[in-house]
Amino acid sequence: MCGFFADYRDAFNRRDGDAVADLWHSPSAISHPRGQSVDVTSWPIDAPMRANHRSLCAIYAARPVHVWQFEMLGHIAMGADQSFSNLRWTATSPTGETMQQFCTGYLLIRTELGPKVAHCAQYEEISEKVPT
Repeated sequence: MCGFFADYRDAFNRRDGDAVADLWHSPSAISHPRGQSVDVTSWPIDAPMRANHRSLCAIYAARPVHVWQFEMLGHIAMGADQSFSNLRWTATSPTGETMQQFCTGYLLIRTELGPKVAHCAQYEEISEKVPT
C-alpha cells in the first residue's frame, strides 16, 4: 500500500488535482469530524469529486511551497477487494518547519486499474500554521 500512497503524495506535491482524482473511486466520500458531529461530502459521480481535488490543489499551490510526507500507521485487509489504511500526513516548509499535520483513514477498493479511495476520513488535526 505504501506505493499507492507514494503516488497519492506525489500527485499532491505536484499540485495535480487530476492525478489525485485519478486515485479516487466513483462514487466516493470524505468525512471530517466537527465536535460531536461529522461532516460528510459524497460524490456519486467523477466530475464533482475531480473538481474538489483540483480546487484543493489550487489552494495548496497558492500557499508557500511545502512538501507532503506520510507515515503509514496501519493497514488492514478487508476481504479480497477492500482494505483500510491509517496515515499521518505532515507538510513541511522548505526550511523543514512543520506547517500542517493530521491523521486520516482511507477505505480502499481494488479495481481493474488498481486501488482507489472509496472513503477518506480525517480524524485528527494535530497542527496547522496558516501562512501569512
